[in-house]
Amino acid sequence: MERAKGKGESTPEQQQPALSTAQHQPSTRTAPVKHQNSTNSAPNKYQSEQPQQSPSSTASTMLEPMSSCDVSNSVEVGSNDIYVDGDENNPRIHIQSDLIDPYIYYEEACEVDEPLSDNTSKPYVGMEFNTHEEAYTFYNNYALFVGFSVRKATSTTNKNGLSSIRYVCSKEGKSEWHKRKERPTGSSIDFATPEKECGITRCDCKASFRIRKLEGGKWKVSVFEEDHKHELITSPSKIRNLRSHKLMTGVQKDTIRKLSAQNVGTTQIHEYMGAQHDGKGNIRFKKKDISNLIAGDNAKLIGVDVHTTLMYFKQKQDDPEFFYSVLADEDGIVKNIFWIDGRGRRAYKEFGDVVTFDTTYQTNKFNMPFAPFIGVNHHRQSILFGMALLKCETAENFCWLFKTFLEAMYDKHPSAIITDQDPAMRKAIELIFPTTLHRCCQWHIMRKARERFAKLYHEKPGFEDELKATIIRSKTVSDFEKRWQAMCDTYDVHNATYIRVMYRNREQWVPAYFRGTFFADMSTTQRSESMNAIFKLLVNNHKSVYQFVLQIEKLIEGIWQRESDEDIKNINEVPQLWSRYKMEVKARQVYTRQVFMLFKEMVQDSTLGDYLEVERGVSYKVNIFEHPEIYNYVPESYTLEVDKERCKVSCDCKGYITSGILCPHAIKIMQVVGITHLPDHYILKRWTKGANASAKRSINERSMDSGESAELLTLRKASLKSDWMELTDLGATSAEAFICMKEIIASGKQKLLSVLDKQAQGGCLPSFEANFEEESGNDQFHDPKPSQCKGRKKLKNDGKGKRKAVADEESGVQKLAEIYESEEEDL
Repeated sequence: MERAKGKGESTPEQQQPALSTAQHQPSTRTAPVKHQNSTNSAPNKYQSEQPQQSPSSTASTMLEPMSSCDVSNSVEVGSNDIYVDGDENNPRIHIQSDLIDPYIYYEEACEVDEPLSDNTSKPYVGMEFNTHEEAYTFYNNYALFVGFSVRKATSTTNKNGLSSIRYVCSKEGKSEWHKRKERPTGSSIDFATPEKECGITRCDCKASFRIRKLEGGKWKVSVFEEDHKHELITSPSKIRNLRSHKLMTGVQKDTIRKLSAQNVGTTQIHEYMGAQHDGKGNIRFKKKDISNLIAGDNAKLIGVDVHTTLMYFKQKQDDPEFFYSVLADEDGIVKNIFWIDGRGRRAYKEFGDVVTFDTTYQTNKFNMPFAPFIGVNHHRQSILFGMALLKCETAENFCWLFKTFLEAMYDKHPSAIITDQDPAMRKAIELIFPTTLHRCCQWHIMRKARERFAKLYHEKPGFEDELKATIIRSKTVSDFEKRWQAMCDTYDVHNATYIRVMYRNREQWVPAYFRGTFFADMSTTQRSESMNAIFKLLVNNHKSVYQFVLQIEKLIEGIWQRESDEDIKNINEVPQLWSRYKMEVKARQVYTRQVFMLFKEMVQDSTLGDYLEVERGVSYKVNIFEHPEIYNYVPESYTLEVDKERCKVSCDCKGYITSGILCPHAIKIMQVVGITHLPDHYILKRWTKGANASAKRSINERSMDSGESAELLTLRKASLKSDWMELTDLGATSAEAFICMKEIIASGKQKLLSVLDKQAQGGCLPSFEANFEEESGNDQFHDPKPSQCKGRKKLKNDGKGKRKAVADEESGVQKLAEIYESEEEDL
């Protein structure tokens, strides 16, 4: 870069040396090595027509110690390096001059803030620069040493483009603080947050710096006003906070974006950045600048948020089995989005027998409810089978979601599904999953019972314990009916609204109705609630859909990583045995660690109580009178039937059917009748160590040569698409490769058509009908409008609105009862 030379009469011979890189470093002592990665000050290489000095002598002059700082160590400066002499305790230090942050270097030299040196050159009329950016850098560096901030005031253009620019002091002009927006009296704006009152920041300062463009393309200083009408800031720790002197490096921006992506707040980010630079005084930006950076990134997605998300989905070529679907209206406004990766689709084949489904809110800026499908793997860990963002929670949207879910999962219906008591969700499940057993979350129902029966619990002592015992201790449906009627008669609660709601919906939540169905030891949506709590740690209601998807992908990656870690533990670690039972030894060999821990607890509990032989070798009764780990344990009795020839034992607790693991009562009787080993028919594959073997195989490791199912059709398309994209990239590398690729396509197409013709003549060509419903004919999708989620309404400022909100909440149970009492209707 060439030096700028003055060419006017205004160039005095007494002109001071021009501002250079070294002048940005008013050093007086050794700069610690720990600051070598600090932000660099932009070097200035323009000098006036004074005799040029050698780099070494110039830098040495500019690095002379200030009178305010007493430094004993000598400083040696070369063209690119600085050597600082040490003493007997501190060795000689070598520092690269271009890595020193002048702000940090100066502040460490002086323990207190002192005025900057007057030895700093200033612009003059006639100076020339190669670009207007270089001119601005020079003037801004000058302002840094003098003590003011710079802003661009005006610029002019001609037919050749930009012709002149005028930079001024930030205090130029007058503040128009007295001009405020008039508000209509009595409007709703009166109740809003009042405007922040700002102080007067401008004082009509006349300092300015104007440059104009010459015919040769260079820029020349035409006007320079030096005098200011305000106090100048000479403290380096304060002047760095002026707007034109703030600086955020690319590395710092990248760090801030990564922390923000992990849902870290701006205050925590600012504290972290300060700690990284040994104090917030050593960074050249404030907390507000961090907020502005994040807001600027978010603003780039306004209007194209969903479109950017869908383009991201289309580009996921590394996962051929990735699936997504979108529902939009006739204007292209997106209503619902569903997506799932290939690993989740493969895992559903092995562990999709039981699914929990729930929605959560406040996860994105459009208030779209997030609806994940969650299951449990062979390590008893929660896994994701699919995710969706819905416009609203209506039966229509749930029907679309469940249909899309089945399409992604090769039309495999789950055996059981656990949800909350949402009526719209219930309707959709009845229509789309007719063969799936629907169970409502028992925990939600009991929580509502505590809220609605608080007065009854107080007025009728013992009612709460009796209600819980009726629900939990009833082994059969008839037993539950008898207990329920007896409870209602004893405490006279037949007419209680929520009692009627619970009884009318009993077939969807009372455990006695599900004793004969496998639920993977689940009776609530606790896994969904736990997963939703994790979601809230990563996202909030300010995140865009695109940012939300990226965060969910990180969560999914962590889920698969935890499963992989547990697989490794199963290989490297062997759990300890509690007993020498052959049954327990066998269980340790086949079950995963977590499942074996549960089985070991069953073996331990099998030692509790005693048994009664009703019929030798056929029927037994197990009585458990106490349990050391349960306070106020109520004695229980279980009846078991034995078929020793087939090595089968059935217990009326139905523990094995619901959880897939033998109950302690069955283990006890098996030891009594002499069944010492664990029969193979009691080993459920989904709990074994190799249950996820097929789910871990990639698409290229599976056989797709035979079979005509819908799943194989999808897998073949994904495999061919992956190979085709690779061939396309190779064929486009050169003209010769392109011609060769065209020949391959032509010959391959002819061969393929002949194969299909032979299959059609032989009647063995399968036909598949595509079933796609499109509400939008547009290729460009638009962002949705904010959704109205369910929940308590916001209270207004007046008392009536508050009472109205409470009344709406209290009428919710009555409305739910009316829904259950109404006749069943089709959508």
